[in-house]
Amino acid sequence: MLNVMKGLSNLTGLYPRILFIFVWCYSSVTHGQVREQWDTDSGSQVIFIQSSGLPMVDVSVDFFAGAAFDPADKQGLARLTMQLLDKGTQQYDEFAIAERLATTGSQMGGNFDLDRSGVSLRSLSYDEPLTDSISLLAEILSNPVFPAEILDREKEATIVSLRERNTRPSAIAAKLMSKSLFGEHPYRFTGIGTEQTIGSLTRSDLAGFHQRFYRASNAVITIVGDLNEDRAKEIAESISDGLPKGAKEREQLISVKAKTKVEELIIPHDSAQAHIRIGMVGFKRGDPDHLPLALANQILGGGGMTSILYDELRERRGMTYGVGSYFNPLRDPGPFVIAFQTRKDQAWDALNVTLNILNDFIENGPDAEQVERAKKYFVGAFALNVDSNGELLDYYSIINFYDLPLNYIDSFSSRVEAVTLQQIRDAISRRMSLDKTVRIIVGPERSLTEPNG
Repeated sequence: MLNVMKGLSNLTGLYPRILFIFVWCYSSVTHGQVREQWDTDSGSQVIFIQSSGLPMVDVSVDFFAGAAFDPADKQGLARLTMQLLDKGTQQYDEFAIAERLATTGSQMGGNFDLDRSGVSLRSLSYDEPLTDSISLLAEILSNPVFPAEILDREKEATIVSLRERNTRPSAIAAKLMSKSLFGEHPYRFTGIGTEQTIGSLTRSDLAGFHQRFYRASNAVITIVGDLNEDRAKEIAESISDGLPKGAKEREQLISVKAKTKVEELIIPHDSAQAHIRIGMVGFKRGDPDHLPLALANQILGGGGMTSILYDELRERRGMTYGVGSYFNPLRDPGPFVIAFQTRKDQAWDALNVTLNILNDFIENGPDAEQVERAKKYFVGAFALNVDSNGELLDYYSIINFYDLPLNYIDSFSSRVEAVTLQQIRDAISRRMSLDKTVRIIVGPERSLTEPNG
């Protein structure tokens, strides 16, 4: 029931579904609706958005307990802990949990990435099904028992998945990029683990991770739906109250260090095409350069068929069917990556062409017309209504988790309009450098004979 592989695609897939989440959304919340923040008595951080269009309530409970919090010798622990939350509690086994969800008509899902682990719930807003659903959610979060036989089953399934994943050139390239970019920082982890670390995990490992990270003071609760503020506070308290207690301070990770020199990795593979990645350390959530760099990325490679990279590599040279770039801002600076596939016999040429394009973009930046087009696109996409509680929950749970201003969505368009060409060029020149890139090719049968760039 808790689908964590969807979240993991952002860590190891070919093209992570990453564009700044607020670029794509316009909140249907109006100024007349209730929108509040508070802390529960046990220290959980809460955002409540009243949305009365449908008799539904959506809730997410997220913890600073993602893949980055795995011990180095227990990679995959965070993911398995989250995945087994609904596989048995002190009151219910996995079949009873599934039956209760079916009886109330509720749906439950999982959130998992480098920073966070969590569970989301959708329920009817009528009193009886909502009360029952919230009670079940609280039980799953507070009292999981991590049954040994189910842990063995999930470990075996994970190892099978790992073996298959490790044969895919896109997954190999993504894994190497994370490891090369982040060095000793835990963002180097894939979140899935290795055969050795998964095989070594025990029930006590999962129980210990839960006790350490799934505490009330480490939780952020986001509630969206057809209910009033008093009812939302009751729900938040009922979830928070049963969680393990502990210090308010969140565990800190070591600092991300940008590369100081070029690193090239050439990995032979029998794939039909070469998979090419160029990456560098980007920025974190809340960074002042967020919007200038988001617009820069839209122009360079994030805009699909309207981007510079697509025009140069696909339209002008026919070197690839598709190319993209993305920033993935996290609690600490995340990656910036350019990714595409090409024929093996032209991999070297394609890499050098891309490096030259990137170098020109860093040195000269975009022009005024490109910036205006990107800004219009951002604002236009932003003006599309988000018409479901689930989408609102996604957006506000990010705001809640990363301590962004509650009016972040309301002010988005005006902040985009205020970004200038010079701000974008300045951000590019300060934050992007060809001399700090990792270049990866998976697929060719020989290594580079001379450095690129």
